[in-house]
Amino acid sequence: MRIHYYLDLDDKTHKIKCRKCGHEFCHGSENYKLHAPRVDKYPDEVFGVRPPREASNVIYHEYYCPGCYTMLDVEVTEPDAPPMWDIQIAIPPPGK
Repeated sequence: MRIHYYLDLDDKTHKIKCRKCGHEFCHGSENYKLHAPRVDKYPDEVFGVRPPREASNVIYHEYYCPGCYTMLDVEVTEPDAPPMWDIQIAIPPPGK
């Protein structure tokens, strides 16, 4: 089942997988971003006119598939914020 432009939920195993390369991230009851490589970028590192690092109170978090390096998501959050859990699937955790 497709849950994101680049992510599927396997109907049998309930694992979240990359649609491009098949990399398994985690069980569907978990936040896949906790299992994806993340690149942190300050606004002054992004193309265009942006405030300097010292004046900014946000950071860009870029999440990638470790199998094929496809960018999965970009968040703009406070620097110490945990990953947003934007795709929450109502299935029981494994073993329940």
